Amino acid sequence: MLTNISWTNYTLVVVLLAASWYLFVGLRFYFTELKDRVTGKKKDQIRTFPQFQSNADYLETPNVIPSSLNETQTDQAFQDVEDLVEKLKNLTGDALRRKLPKKEFMYYLSLVLNEFPTVKNSPFRSSICELVVSECDKLELIHVTQQEVDVLWDA
Repeated sequence: MLTNISWTNYTLVVVLLAASWYLFVGLRFYFTELKDRVTGKKKDQIRTFPQFQSNADYLETPNVIPSSLNETQTDQAFQDVEDLVEKLKNLTGDALRRKLPKKEFMYYLSLVLNEFPTVKNSPFRSSICELVVSECDKLELIHVTQQEVDVLWDA
């Protein structure tokens, strides 16, 4: 009975079965990511992890922006805040789409917050904490408090 099946037919069937399995898995579990790539909405993003520095570097950073800072340093601080806000909004949207559990969301949130050590010791810190809480409440995703977000800055 098995001698009637040629190697060509066997290989063709195995390849078709494997392709249909991967197509099923891709559509079932990665449909939104595949759709975003096909439509060009989402480019390939390389996730980078923050470089951790010693606490001594952070202690030297002032808690307020002094008036003696020149305009380029102030512009850089505002640019950092804008970049952080954009990343936080992307993170909450991604967490909603992927339905992340709170523990995993908090881990990713701490990674994003630690990417911006200049904002950590600035007067914008409390505003950023309020933004995270309001974004989570708006999306009805995960309910966090300002104290929980504040602890993530120091983690």
